[in-house]
Amino acid sequence: MNQNNKLTGSLFKGLLALAVVPLATAQDNETFTLDPFTVEATQGYTATSTISGTGLNTPLSNVPMSINVITSDFLDDSNIGDFEKALDYNSSITQTTRQGGNNARPSTFSIRGFRNRNNLIDGVSAGTFFPSQMIDRIEVVKGPNTLYGQSDPGGLINVITKTPQAQEGGRITFKAGEHGWLQAQADITVRAMDDKLGLRVLTDHKELDGWYAIDGSNSKFLGVAGDYDLTENSDFTFLVSGNEISQIPTQRSTFGFEQRMTDLNGDGDFDDTVRQIRESTARYNNSFVPEDFTTMTQDNFHELEQDYLSFGYRVNTNENNTLQYKYNFYETESVVNFRAFNTFRASDGRSDANYSIDNSRARDEVHTLNDIVRFNTGEAKHQLLLGYRKSESTSYSGGTWRLRATRANEAAILDDLEAKTGKTLRRFLFKDEVLAGARIWEERSLSGAEIRANGIRTNDLDRSFQEVDTIYATDNIYLMEDRFNILLGVRKNDISQRSIALGGAPRGRAVDVGDTNFQFGAVYRINPTVSAFVSIADAFEPNTAVNPDTGDFFAPVTSDAIEVGVKFVDLYDGRLSGSVALFNIQKANVVRNDFNPVTFMTDQAITSDESEGFEIELFANPIDNWNMTFAYSYIDGRVVGAISPELEGLRLEGATPHRLTFFNSYTISEGSLEGLRFGGGIVWADGPIQQFGTPVNALVAEDGYTTVDLFARYPTEIGGRQVTFGVNIDNVNDAFFARSRGAFSAPRTVLFSVSTDI
Repeated sequence: MNQNNKLTGSLFKGLLALAVVPLATAQDNETFTLDPFTVEATQGYTATSTISGTGLNTPLSNVPMSINVITSDFLDDSNIGDFEKALDYNSSITQTTRQGGNNARPSTFSIRGFRNRNNLIDGVSAGTFFPSQMIDRIEVVKGPNTLYGQSDPGGLINVITKTPQAQEGGRITFKAGEHGWLQAQADITVRAMDDKLGLRVLTDHKELDGWYAIDGSNSKFLGVAGDYDLTENSDFTFLVSGNEISQIPTQRSTFGFEQRMTDLNGDGDFDDTVRQIRESTARYNNSFVPEDFTTMTQDNFHELEQDYLSFGYRVNTNENNTLQYKYNFYETESVVNFRAFNTFRASDGRSDANYSIDNSRARDEVHTLNDIVRFNTGEAKHQLLLGYRKSESTSYSGGTWRLRATRANEAAILDDLEAKTGKTLRRFLFKDEVLAGARIWEERSLSGAEIRANGIRTNDLDRSFQEVDTIYATDNIYLMEDRFNILLGVRKNDISQRSIALGGAPRGRAVDVGDTNFQFGAVYRINPTVSAFVSIADAFEPNTAVNPDTGDFFAPVTSDAIEVGVKFVDLYDGRLSGSVALFNIQKANVVRNDFNPVTFMTDQAITSDESEGFEIELFANPIDNWNMTFAYSYIDGRVVGAISPELEGLRLEGATPHRLTFFNSYTISEGSLEGLRFGGGIVWADGPIQQFGTPVNALVAEDGYTTVDLFARYPTEIGGRQVTFGVNIDNVNDAFFARSRGAFSAPRTVLFSVSTDI
């Protein structure tokens, strides 16, 4: 931990220098008057409170950790179409999985250099998916947290869902744009029973032709959120939603990779293996495939069904005690049929066909019970959160079947299918064909039924189970007339994991592990607007990978994290708020598994990792009606220890060395254009951004990119009804870059919208 101590000393020197920021008007601390579970709506891009850091509605300045809040106004202005894009303007976050794949569970991200385990909805494990249409705001908590189970050291993402609005009415929105984008949305609140009952209904239908040569998607969504005041001191809430998506899986091996002979050690030949990379077959992101190229055909498809249900009961037993129970249920079923030509060989420029179909289903049930107790001990105020959470997750493997042209027995099956179906099934694709403009998307592929009936099943997994029992407690202690507060947290996790093979027999050994983790944080208000904070926490998660030498599971992954920083609120007459933070994270027993599409084997490495860096988050209103956000992060994330010393220095997947984001909007307040709001943003990322976790793919990286987005909104009145016209231009500069493993950016897109209040 010497590096931690060294880093901490440097951090505190920086904090003292920042303590001279000018004073502003002091605000009353409302520690004990906030609704413990509800965050009020925000105006603009600046949030003042969070539910994620402590499990309670707490002013951001009182939380001893970095928390980035993506507000509903920001989401509306940036016209977010999917969850992945919502995080583009957040520092320290990089997408690490592609959409349209064969996993029923949601995308994962690298936060501060480590892939996150915890995606949450309203503070509870998000299980199988995010209903993006129900997102009100997104809170990104940096560092491990004792409230949320297997919290990874980089942080977690917590989606706050929409609830019924205070007034009846709503909005209907229509959108149309490039690439065949047609969309209709409705968001309506109804109130009844003397205003005790509120219902918010959201619908969304979207069609998109896409930008690849063969592409397209169709999605339908319906969600209802409700709340009912049972008594003056108790209420009941619920949310139910369903989503259906049908699309062509264009991001599944559409752009792909290539091998290039590379003299890695500079000896003039290509005969060596350097840091586990063969010079003769060094693998990179593809450099020659056209941006709209696809290996898919009209026979390929991806179908996704997603269902979500939650309900909760809350009661204030007295003025100092609140009880809450919440139940969450998620289920997703995914079927994907794809034809892939994944990696072009260095020797002859050939890529081999893979015809596959994959079925997967996942379901999660989570029960959460929280008790909030407020009390004083002398001059100290306490907000004590005691909780128990039980989650049960089940993943069903409906099976993966494939037919590969390079395997003699599978090639024979392809020959037989050609004779039976009359289809011509491509076996190989060559670089020269791509450069000559081969329109392979016009060819035929195999149907799902044909692959299932004739293909080779690639695994014997039937189901896997995970049960997590978590007991946790956090105490927010306010001292020195609320000038100093301490956060103490403890979490006890017991985790059980097992798998069942086809036929019902156990598959491998069961995993039963447990651990207790601690968190300490402190905030000291240097003056009414500037606070210094520190947070220290550890975390663990079980390893499901098996040591091939002993047959035993590897030891659990453990981590330690420290963060030090300053927060400032309402500086310069309320014009500037934000935070500056420095962090160091160390992680041990990391088992890296990457599927190798060339060998169809899994590459594995075991490492100890470290990530350190700093972040700046600013929210400013330089003049009236001008909102802006600015974020910058620097991350140095690398392997620092491994069984093979040659792995040391390997960059961590998704750890972007430098990332800067800026977004702003300005509203005209008078004149003929009164109400016009316009603005946009820029995202600049400097690489190399590693895209795989194992050394054999160390050269698959994104060098960096810059994207620019613009928008405008103009409200007016037509026929006595408020109508707002809008336009968004995403990726104005038409940048093309790798967002994650094999998933690339969308081209410039112009989207028009019109909405009316009802």
